[in-house]
Parts: sequence; C-alpha cells; structure tokens
Amino acid sequence: MVNRKPETLVALGVSLGAILLSLPALDKGSLNDDFIHRSILAGPCAATDRLSERGLLSEGSGRLDHVLSHLFVAVHPDENLQSLKAYGALPWWTHDGLRVAFWRPVASFTHWLDSQFFAQSSLLMHLHSVLWFAAAVTGIAVLYRRIAPVAADSSTARVRWIAGLAILLYLLDGDSYFPTMWIANRNLLISLFFGTLTLIVHDRWRREAWRPGVVLAPTCLLLSVLATEGGIATFAYLFAYEVALARGPVLRRGLSLVPAVLVIVLWRLVYNLLGYGANGGGFYFDPVREPLGYAIAVVLRGPFFLAGQWTGVPADLYGYLPPVSKWLLWGLLTALTALMPVVLTPMLRANRRATFWLIGMYGAALPVCATVPMGRAMLFVAIGAFGVVVEYIGGWLAKDRWMPRGGWMWHVCRTLVVVFLVAHLPVAAVGRLTVPRVTARMQEKVAETQDLRPAGSLEGQDLIVVNAPNPISFLYDPFRRAWEGRPLPLGVRILAPGFNTVDVTRAGPQRLTVRSVSDSLLDCQRGQRMDFAFFYRYLGDVRSREHPLHAGDRISLPRMQVEVLEVDGRGFPVEVAFEFDVPLENPSLKWVEWDWDDDVYRSFHIPAQGQTVRLQGPF
Repeated sequence: MVNRKPETLVALGVSLGAILLSLPALDKGSLNDDFIHRSILAGPCAATDRLSERGLLSEGSGRLDHVLSHLFVAVHPDENLQSLKAYGALPWWTHDGLRVAFWRPVASFTHWLDSQFFAQSSLLMHLHSVLWFAAAVTGIAVLYRRIAPVAADSSTARVRWIAGLAILLYLLDGDSYFPTMWIANRNLLISLFFGTLTLIVHDRWRREAWRPGVVLAPTCLLLSVLATEGGIATFAYLFAYEVALARGPVLRRGLSLVPAVLVIVLWRLVYNLLGYGANGGGFYFDPVREPLGYAIAVVLRGPFFLAGQWTGVPADLYGYLPPVSKWLLWGLLTALTALMPVVLTPMLRANRRATFWLIGMYGAALPVCATVPMGRAMLFVAIGAFGVVVEYIGGWLAKDRWMPRGGWMWHVCRTLVVVFLVAHLPVAAVGRLTVPRVTARMQEKVAETQDLRPAGSLEGQDLIVVNAPNPISFLYDPFRRAWEGRPLPLGVRILAPGFNTVDVTRAGPQRLTVRSVSDSLLDCQRGQRMDFAFFYRYLGDVRSREHPLHAGDRISLPRMQVEVLEVDGRGFPVEVAFEFDVPLENPSLKWVEWDWDDDVYRSFHIPAQGQTVRLQGPF
C-alpha cells in the first residue's frame, strides 16, 4: 500500500499556513458591497424598510431565490438604475444603459448560509472566507504535486521540494489577502477552489483513465464559473494541459476539451438570456457585450497582470499612476511580457511542465483583463506563474540539459534565477507580513471620502456635493447609513467629481453652473504624481467614451434639472448647469465641498448671484 501520511501532513500544514497568514483579516468588519449584500440577505426589517422607501431595495430581500439571482447585481438598467440615479447613489452623468450585474449563485448561497447562521458576526463571515482560501490553497498544493516532475530521472526529493517551493511562493503572495478581508470578495476564493479541483480531476481522468472525471471535471468547472466569471481562467489550464502534458493524437486531446467548452458556452448563453453582464462603463469590459472595448483592455491591462506577476510589481499601480507614468510602465511591462517566453524558450523546449504552466498563466490573464488591474484578480494567474518560476529555479540548481554552460546567456539565466528568488521569497515575505497594514491604510484613505459627518444628520434634506472626490462611494452610503441607524437624506446630488479644479458660478436664484478649468469634468489628467484621485476616477467610471453626452442634453432628477452646456471632443461634459426647485439658500438643501488639502468635506458657501468661486482639484 502507498503511504499517504506525508501528503496528508503537507496538506494539513498548507491549510494551517493559509489560515495563520489570513488571521489579520478576521476583524475587518464590513466594506462597501457588504452593506448592499446585507440588505439583500436580511429580509424585512427597519433598515431594509428605510431603503425600500427610497426605492433602493427591490422586493424579495431575504428570499433564497432572490439572493441567488440578485446578490451580485449592483446596477441593472431594467431594474434599479433609474432608482439609484433618482436618489443620487449614482451621479447624473451615469449612462442610462450602465450594467454591472453578475450571476454568482454558488457564492451567493454561501452568503445566504452566513445570514442564516451568524448574521450578526462579521468575524465568522471572514472566517468562512478564510476556510475557502485554505481549501483552495490546499488544492493548489495537490495540483503542484501532481504536475511536479515524474520522469525516471527525477528523484522523489526533487518532486517534493519543487512542489513545496511553488506552494510556499503562492502562500507568500500578498494578492490573496484582500479576498479574505472583504466578505463580498469570497467569490474569488470559491471559484479558485473549484477551478483547482477541476484541474486535479481532469489530470486524474486523462492520466489514470479515471472515468468519473469525465463528469466531475466539467461539474467543478461549472461551479467555478457560477462562483465568479473569472472561473473561466480554469479553461486556460485545461487547454494548456492538452497542449503540453497530454499524450495521444491531437484530435483525441481536442475532444477531451469538448465537455469544458460546452459548459462555458451554455453557461454564457444562460447568463446573457437572464440579462447578466457588464457594459456602459469603463471599469468592466464584458468580452461578449463589448468585444472591441475588451480587446483594447487586454492590450492595455494584460502586461500589468502578467509582468507584475513575474516581477512582484503590483498590478494595482495601474489605477494610481498619472497617464505619462502609466504609459511608461506599460511599455516596460509589455516588453517584459513579450520577452519572458523568449528567454524561457530553452527550458520550454525541454520541459513540458513549464510549458503547461506558462500557457496556463498567460491564458488565465485574459478573463481578468475585463476589470481594472488589481492584485486580488490574479489568483489564477499566480498558479501558473509560480509553476514556471520553480521549474526554472529547479532546472538551474539541478543543471538540467537545457541550461547554458557559459557565455552571456548563462549570465542572463543566473540573473533571472536571482530575480525570481528575491522577488518571490524575501521581498514577498515582507510584503505578506505588511499587506494587512498597507491595506488598512488604503482603506482609511478611501473612508475619508465617505465621511459625511460635517453635513449633519441630513434628516429631510437633499445633500448637495459640489465636487465629490470619490463619486461611486455614494452607491454604498445609503446602505451603510441604514444599517448604522443613521438618517438617510431625501437624496444626494453630486454636481461634479472632484478630479479637476472647477469654477462654480451662481447664474440665478436657483441656478448654478460648474465648469472644469482643464480638460473635462470627468477627467483626471493633470497630475504628475501617483495619487488616489486616479483610483477614484477608475472606480467611478460610469460612462464610457462609447456613450458621449452632447451640448443641450438635459437630465431630470427629483428636485433638480441638469443641462449640459459644453462637451469636449469625446462627449465628456466641460460645463454643466443645475436648476433646483427651490432657492439655493433653502434649508432643504445641505451643501458640502471637498477640501483636497486636508482630505475632508466642508460646508460650501453659496456665492452671490453672478459671482464665481474656484474649488481646487487634487493637483
């Protein structure tokens, strides 16, 4: 009999390591979407009743069928978009066709279980997520062990240390922290678990002729994509497996992928028929609904996912850099993305496992390019990346035949080994230990833009925000207020984002105009330093360039009319007029402005008729 004790001990060790590294996430409470989810999960109560009165919560709260179909529907043009705009949770410039609606019933079911068994304990909800992470990482450890070298000239010791190093690198990767910290992001961990299980089962079916795998592998793939759309990345590794590892005729290998292809095609057909997907904004690009925008996104975002994984350069930099710096970094990362396979060619020719990991890595980056580069979206990409890295390090140390014996190429290989080791061991270890503190600081910065205490209680008032630094934060504000027991305003009216310096002119007793001093009101282009303003711009991209505004456009909202006076060449507003139903000094209107110097909201003093005041932007 085969002694499975060492493998069992390794699995327990990996699980325990994943849990220990995730412990700082347990006390982080609720964040943004968590409040919306709580409202959908809770059922009728005082908080949900108040939200329903404002038209912010549809019927069905608390019902399992509604939870499974709507928990991840943030904005839907046929359901809640107009209500969100009428209240002001979405700003006036939001495209009327904006859709951010995801179908994730597997993940939704786990949140429903939370609401049934420990609705009042965010700590237990976080622990639930951590356990999914531990299960996923254990599965990845099993996968590395199965794909590790098994040739006759490979020692058992090498098999173990290569698989062990790969999972150590994965555990040290700080990108996995955020999904354990954010309850609403558990879907990534669930999808990762079932995606990894798909690969393990597929490998067993193809290598050992294990017949149940014919059904179990597609089933696990379906569960992965029903947890989150990014589960499609699993197919990249299935394809890579048949290209690089599987034996037999090409036709037979191609036919083995048919069940997975059918699962994805049928899933997407149902997904579209039910009205799910994303379009109309610039944060998400749906490959099916917006194929051209998605193709461009792959070119612009792909290098940040791929080269960032090679080097440890955070993918999140994409969202914080000014345009010039971002383009320079994009050029460097694009060159690295293209050159890495060339440098690795000698190993790839001799090592089919490395080829498998590389194809899987690059293929897994394609689905996540649908969203702005973020470290938390790289969990699938990292599996292949660390597989390639350890194969390279292992080949170097064992002096495999593909290694150059001298010359400039030998120095290149040695340098690459050093870079891999430094970036993914000591540097990564420090990053993994500090990521909770860094993430907490970033959350504090975002929370500053959500602190509306200077506005007072807002009972029976409209909140008028002249220059909101983080407009999308108002999507979450009413849900947070409802659960914290604070009054909800009658509505919120964001006149302009705070990305640029603006001139505010009083044009009449009830009329204001807001004009951007440079570029459009929706641009954030003039800064020369890394800044959160660029991040807020990406978060709040609720109207893409494919849906321009025009001079003379009018938007009617309760108690306020908006008129677009001037647009730039892309259809972005430059000057806009706002006509209120009451005089601007009416006590039913509470005015605030954002102070970029002190990062706080302050009361806005309404100018006299004909006068103009200038509100400075972030740069």
